[in-house]
Amino acid sequence: MREQAGKCRNCGTSIYCSGGFLEGVVNNDQTLCCFPCANQTPIERPTVSLDPYRPVWPALFEREQGFIAEALGEGALGIEHIGSTAIPGLEAKPIIDIMAGVKSLYSYASYIPHLSAIGYMYIPKPELVERRFFKKEKDSQTFHLHVCEFGGKEWDEKLLFRDYLRQHPEAMEEYNSHKQTLAVRYQKNRPAYTKSKEPFISSIIKKAKEK
Repeated sequence: MREQAGKCRNCGTSIYCSGGFLEGVVNNDQTLCCFPCANQTPIERPTVSLDPYRPVWPALFEREQGFIAEALGEGALGIEHIGSTAIPGLEAKPIIDIMAGVKSLYSYASYIPHLSAIGYMYIPKPELVERRFFKKEKDSQTFHLHVCEFGGKEWDEKLLFRDYLRQHPEAMEEYNSHKQTLAVRYQKNRPAYTKSKEPFISSIIKKAKEK
């Protein structure tokens, strides 16, 4: 189903949401921009910088968890803190990763206005098949929200990885060392840094499933 989501603030072109993907970009002020206009704006390439673990990270998650639960209402079947900031002792990019589980991604478009109201911008990433990505910036703190199907592969594997590292300090230390090496190697190339972590992450998920 293809529905009109709004118009580009620059050129007035209609922007549609089709098959769960927004055919445009949500700006920081929550207005829309078509892809041609968005591509005219230079985008700063993200770099990689790891911070020591901060005890405040879980508290930041809990605050956002409440906002997201209220915004999604009964649509949220579960909200979890994931990623490196969810693992005590692990160095991390200072970004709070949050996973919200919903019954079906087909209903995901209906969540966009509710999440936008609490500061989460939808960022279209066609390569993400099993989740949808939202981003929030507040008081110099970045939050990433990953919406996926509750109990699906994405949901289960993110929790398996997090919980295994929480329960196995030696694995956490190994991952920490691996990340430090990659952060130096790919300091100016975050996509390559993220991609290079995948083999280690997959190996941990495999171990967790075999337990």
